[in-house]
Amino acid sequence: MDIITTISTSITLAKRLREISKNIDDAEFKNLLADLSSELADLKLEAAALKERIAALQEENALLKQTSPPADEKPVGRKWGCYQFEGDSVLYCPACWDSKRKKSSTTRVSTRFRHCPVCNAPIGAG
Repeated sequence: MDIITTISTSITLAKRLREISKNIDDAEFKNLLADLSSELADLKLEAAALKERIAALQEENALLKQTSPPADEKPVGRKWGCYQFEGDSVLYCPACWDSKRKKSSTTRVSTRFRHCPVCNAPIGAG
């Protein structure tokens, strides 16, 4: 049984208690029952919001797992100051890879320099 079902059952029970309370003249009991019903309704809304948030985070987590590089992936060489990876001819920014493990492709500025559009690092062929 999930939390939404449990809360719905609790709300149903509170409604039944409210019906029974019509035969009771105790004002304090009726006030407590009204408070309980209100709290349960708020709890049901919060649980539904949390369930949606969990689903969104699970989706985001799955996407991140698909797009993140494998843990054992490492640059196989350097060319013009940039990293190269196996089976890939693109030249990547070493600063982005070293700090965030993100492959940021660089753009050529001149015959000796490249530029990273992500971190704005100038990369020299020195």
